[in-house]
Amino acid sequence: MPKTLSDPQQIVLIQAAAKIIREEGVSSATTRRIASEAGVPLGSVHYHFENKQQLFEAVSDSFGATGKEWVAKHVHPEMGVAAAAGAIARAFSVWAAQTPADQLTEFELGIWALRTKTQFKLPQQSYEEWLNHYRALLQRGRRSDEPLRDIEAVARSLLALVDGFIIQDQFLRETQLPHSSERLIVAFVQGIEAGIFDVKVATEAETLTDGIN
Repeated sequence: MPKTLSDPQQIVLIQAAAKIIREEGVSSATTRRIASEAGVPLGSVHYHFENKQQLFEAVSDSFGATGKEWVAKHVHPEMGVAAAAGAIARAFSVWAAQTPADQLTEFELGIWALRTKTQFKLPQQSYEEWLNHYRALLQRGRRSDEPLRDIEAVARSLLALVDGFIIQDQFLRETQLPHSSERLIVAFVQGIEAGIFDVKVATEAETLTDGIN
């Protein structure tokens, strides 16, 4: 891990690396190039980070932390799982629309990591962190009087939904992402309210699938 998480020079290096990755791709983000962009000596990169891969992880973590904090503000206790899921999806779509450069950088890092034998776990770690965050938020929003929902299934479906928002925004340059995603969010929320993620329904669906296999 970096020596000091809040060190100003570390933040400058993360920002410099993110800028290069976003504008030129991961292959251009050498330690020398990052140090030059940050306006610091080359040795500073190696002082704050054990290697370039660790710096890239810090870049990814910096994006995730901002998004998680923003989304969490919109989920409140006892609002219900369906309402919490809707709040998460809407908050995420707003955040994604406001941070297209960060989303592009995250894409670049993800593709690079999948192609790199030593870094293939980076996208998995990012996915698990978001999944854990959504699980916790859905549990926070759960009402004590509502049916038992399959939180795991809701969280995974929600993550797939918001990932689709990012792809739409990046590939289509959708400028009205929160508005265009609203119908899908409403349908997802209505599905939860209708009981398709209730534990009993989920169990029956798994039994049917097992029978087919």
